[in-house]
Amino acid sequence: MNENWVKKFDGIWREPKKWVEKLKKETGKKVIGWAIPDGPEELILASSAYPLGLLGAGTAFSLAEAHFQGFACSYSRTLLEQIKRGELNYLDGVIFPHTCDAMRALDLVVKEMEPFKLVESYRPPRVRDNASAVKYFSQELERVREKLGKLTGHYAKGEELEQAIEQVNEVKELLKQVKKEMVSGKVRAREFFSLVQAGMVGDKKEVGALAIKFLEEVKARKGTNQKKLKIVLAGKVLEPIEMIDELEQAGFQVVEDLLVNGSRYIESQVELGSEPIKDLVYAQLNKIPIAGVYDSKKSRAQWVIQRVKESQAEAVIYLVQKFCEPYELEVVGVEEELNKEGIKVLRLESDYQTSSLPPLRTRIDAFAEMLGN
Repeated sequence: MNENWVKKFDGIWREPKKWVEKLKKETGKKVIGWAIPDGPEELILASSAYPLGLLGAGTAFSLAEAHFQGFACSYSRTLLEQIKRGELNYLDGVIFPHTCDAMRALDLVVKEMEPFKLVESYRPPRVRDNASAVKYFSQELERVREKLGKLTGHYAKGEELEQAIEQVNEVKELLKQVKKEMVSGKVRAREFFSLVQAGMVGDKKEVGALAIKFLEEVKARKGTNQKKLKIVLAGKVLEPIEMIDELEQAGFQVVEDLLVNGSRYIESQVELGSEPIKDLVYAQLNKIPIAGVYDSKKSRAQWVIQRVKESQAEAVIYLVQKFCEPYELEVVGVEEELNKEGIKVLRLESDYQTSSLPPLRTRIDAFAEMLGN
């Protein structure tokens, strides 16, 4: 692996303040942060602003403790810690998706603090296959479009929204090409996931140009003949990202995933039709469902099983954020269904601090040894 590429990708999402301040100075446009798992990137772009995914950080907690107790999920606490410290003051606004109790609470706390010109809620539907979800979410997107327009002074028109959709789609298409090269063995998972996070955080044009250069270099690489244990990563997020180094060193090759900072993001391209808002609605409803989103046709475990079979993976590693209640509740049922299918699964619990990694190494190595035998 060319470490320079990882450093370039990491630099975009680890230190966004540098490029954000430069971008704002050059363009005069506002920058809106959106919290995972979902944010209205296309609406933000069409409103003459820049979207910036908030990925969290391995920050030690101190100021956040005044609002959230220790059993709140590490993602919500790390965002609150960054906001309280003023580390996100380069943002003009933030948007929080109401996808769990922790994010709802974070939204309310930050609104009381008023650290930004805009602190807005974003409420994706919790049911995927329901006609009322289309009507409801169309209205929700219109509401958010109005709020963004008031902040930026520019109401996103239909044609501008189409252009924004195409711009985001182009980046995601490039990321899908990188994923194919990861499956072929030319790109390491560490490179792929770091680039995806750069795509979520960085300026779309810059990341797109960087991805094109990276793919050109990848063409000259030779795939490896070394036999590795093929796995699917399930759960919410890969955090800390250094965990992927532990998995690769143990002999695992990621051939598929369902993660928010992985395939769920890059597979959420919007298919353009006659109404851009409706197109965004259908794209949201067709995303890989997160824990807590109901799909009457397919359980969350069936989504995982399908990916295992299609990728011919040998096992699943299910990643759980510490104190993330939706996924802690879900993983039990998922493990039961995977076991019935004869699919081996390892559950790993971590948080945003790299200090959570050492206790997992022994379990990762033992799982690899078991599969190897």
